Amino acid sequence: MENKTPENENLRPKTTFLDRVAWSLRSFWRMLANNVWLKVLSLLLAILLWNYVISSNTSITRSKTIAGLTGYVTGQTTLNANRLALLDDPTEALSSIAVTVDAPQAYYARLSGDNIQVSLDLSSVRTAGTQEVPLRASSSYGRVTDIVPDSLTLTFEALDSRSVPINSVLSGDMQENYWYNITRMNPSNLTVSGAGSVVRNIGSATVYVDITGHDSPFTQAQPYVLLDPAGEEISAEMLNLSSSSVSVSVDIYPTKELPVSTDLANVVAGQPAEGYVVQSVTIQPETITVAADADLLDGLTELMIESVSVEGLSQSFTERATITPLSGVKNLSSEQVYVNVTISEASISGHIDNVSVLVAGKGEGLSVEYNTMSVYVTGPRSVVEQLQNDGVFVSVDLTGLKAGTYEIEPVFDNERFPNVTFQPEHEKMTVTLTEVGNDE
Repeated sequence: MENKTPENENLRPKTTFLDRVAWSLRSFWRMLANNVWLKVLSLLLAILLWNYVISSNTSITRSKTIAGLTGYVTGQTTLNANRLALLDDPTEALSSIAVTVDAPQAYYARLSGDNIQVSLDLSSVRTAGTQEVPLRASSSYGRVTDIVPDSLTLTFEALDSRSVPINSVLSGDMQENYWYNITRMNPSNLTVSGAGSVVRNIGSATVYVDITGHDSPFTQAQPYVLLDPAGEEISAEMLNLSSSSVSVSVDIYPTKELPVSTDLANVVAGQPAEGYVVQSVTIQPETITVAADADLLDGLTELMIESVSVEGLSQSFTERATITPLSGVKNLSSEQVYVNVTISEASISGHIDNVSVLVAGKGEGLSVEYNTMSVYVTGPRSVVEQLQNDGVFVSVDLTGLKAGTYEIEPVFDNERFPNVTFQPEHEKMTVTLTEVGNDE
């Protein structure tokens, strides 16, 4: 039999690799043309492929500006080491900064104010005076290309330091009949450093302690303010302070007004000179306000003083004395009082028969007769003894009286002897007026 196979194969057209690829593409396209979902899938694949190319290529960037950023200060330690201090407060100028960043397309969406840092670096400042200090900015998501503003105009001065005393002032509503007192402050002084012109103008620091609603001792941390010599507040923003607050302890106790005893047995000690006595004692102030626990106050009725000596004295005097200490008392409105001691001669009494009568106002042509009298006198020893030696004078007023017998009360010389008591034998004298006869 004749074999014709090789001849038939030679009659077929030959196909190349390109022909096979073209045939495959035409077959794929005919498939896509007949299937919409495959078209959509192809488009999505193309988009994803393009995004991958963009995100993986860091040379493709976009510019983004972030405004309203807040900067922070660095290099403060280096500035202080150079014995310089910043006079101006840059806080406001650092609160509204705009930064432009070139970021790769992959990071563009993540770029925000949270990942951009703006700083004012003071470490480069070496001299005092007014100068421009550049701002710096960085971001982990791109390259900073612009900062607005790019620098701040600031003034620097020589660094100064001083110790400032802390004063305390009670404020708020104080309850009646309560005693308030600041017993401890920690610290009691502050060390302040900063720009010389500011530090030198600080007079003191004051802590205001609000005691509203408190009725027992307490301790708490309180802020303070810096004041100039005129009492005006000074900003502490640009100052270095050894403490940010003050621990204040306040004592609060009820009070009671108590009299100071004037009992001679409690007030004076010793004996005055012979013939003299302590006549009276007065104390100023008469009462003292006492602060203590309520239970202790309930048992107190008066206060005692350390006694004053009158030994051998013959004249009145005033002396300062101390209130006798009492355990548990927290405060006295005054720990000392003034004691006024009146010393006078001892009082004696004596009987005087030598009484002279001075008659006043006797009418013309009348004679007067009266009965003799004696008087009992009481007063200072020296005065009584003098009266016993010199006698006593009394006066009777006969003005307007005619002849007759009258009972008239004698008048003693009380103006000359104000400290003497006169007690006559009889309260009234019998006085007789008689007309005198004419001898012609």
